[in-house]
Amino acid sequence: MCPLRSPVRSLAATHQPVESLPLHGLLLVVALVVAIAAQGAYYGGGQRIVAGVLLLALLAALRARPWSSDDALLPPVSAGAALAAWTAVSAAAAGDLTAALPIIALLTGVVVVLLAVRRLTWGQRDALAAAVVTVGALTAATGWVGVAWRLTPWALEDQGLWRAATTLTYANAAAGLLVPLALLSVARRAARPGVPATVAACLLLVGVGATLSRGGALALAVGAAVLATLLGPGRTLQAAGPPSLGAMVALAGLVPSMPASSPPRPVLAAAALVAGAIVAVGASHLSSRRLALGLAAAVLATVALAIGGPGGNAAAVASTRLTIASPDRAAAARAALQLAAERPLTGTGPNRAVLTWVENSRRVTGRYAHNEYLQVLAELGFVGLALLVVLIASLAWAIWRGRPHAPSTAVWAGVAAGLAALAVHSALDFLWHLPAIPLAGAVLAGLVLPTAIDQEGGIEHPDRPTTKE
Repeated sequence: MCPLRSPVRSLAATHQPVESLPLHGLLLVVALVVAIAAQGAYYGGGQRIVAGVLLLALLAALRARPWSSDDALLPPVSAGAALAAWTAVSAAAAGDLTAALPIIALLTGVVVVLLAVRRLTWGQRDALAAAVVTVGALTAATGWVGVAWRLTPWALEDQGLWRAATTLTYANAAAGLLVPLALLSVARRAARPGVPATVAACLLLVGVGATLSRGGALALAVGAAVLATLLGPGRTLQAAGPPSLGAMVALAGLVPSMPASSPPRPVLAAAALVAGAIVAVGASHLSSRRLALGLAAAVLATVALAIGGPGGNAAAVASTRLTIASPDRAAAARAALQLAAERPLTGTGPNRAVLTWVENSRRVTGRYAHNEYLQVLAELGFVGLALLVVLIASLAWAIWRGRPHAPSTAVWAGVAAGLAALAVHSALDFLWHLPAIPLAGAVLAGLVLPTAIDQEGGIEHPDRPTTKE
């Protein structure tokens, strides 16, 4: 498949300034910040605050441009409404209609975000993209601090290793949030290169690495492949290479603080982070060939360190995390399929799935399948899963057709890569139960939806130069 290249100018080439965000755009950022800070809005208190902010964002967005038939005709809106309705049916069949409220509220929040973002101009969408990348970089910093200084709950011990959990307080969910934002930051760097963009992308990649999430690593690899396909390998290397090199340097200094059997080394971690940022900025001036050689050398050095590095710190991390074995997840998946087989039409009802299996002659019970698709299948049945597939397909279709509406071709590619990564990671962890993650995904999707703002009259699209007679 040939990379999609813009035949006209990129956002950087037009030298257009980033516009300031209107009230509804600012409120979206506030909602995302609150959700992330409140442990991903997993608990009711955080959910209520986020819901209140999103309501204000909706009112401000509708004041900027009233509701229209175009809003109702957006495929993700109708698909989300259908899934919400079926959730209510499944809950009623299980005898607890109120159990449907959290899922309906989440779907409503996603739609509100989409409607609010499509009421932003191209320049305002780019400002929103910059804002969410900044929020992601700050979130990644909390995870790095947590590991370097072993501050809970920003970092948590798991299988003898300290892993970055950020303010979400769950390492795999932290990766679920940071990976899409890292891919967006790398893509924005292709359109707007500079020191702030480089440092932000580097910090996000450091945050992803500090989570030690295997699902996050796979999602990042898939997202990088999508980005390289859409932007082209050369442009992707130039955008991703410098921050990746810097992240490797920073993570090399953080690894000694990860094993619980040894004391933390925050001074080393801080020095490596500063050095990594300097390397990332300096590598921005390298040619593609030298960048590729530098990345190859860094990967080989990392492998050598993991195999037999001094002190055994890297080897301890590698022996625990570099494996695809996950017996608990496999058992939970089988239990979810068993529940679906028992109630294939409506499922157990939302939030009513109880997964049980036998492990080492003892009965184990869990709530989450660590696979959001199987979780939906168990709770909402095959109809619910089919409606979820329709919703995802409608989003994918809208994103694929959204290139002309994105702030730039690079941002469009970053959105596609980030959401592809999120879709993959959602099959490996329970990410949607932390509303901050699907809301962040909705912000990304909104960046490329058809705009609800009339931008005629001399306002130039960044990828479409004005024609002069």
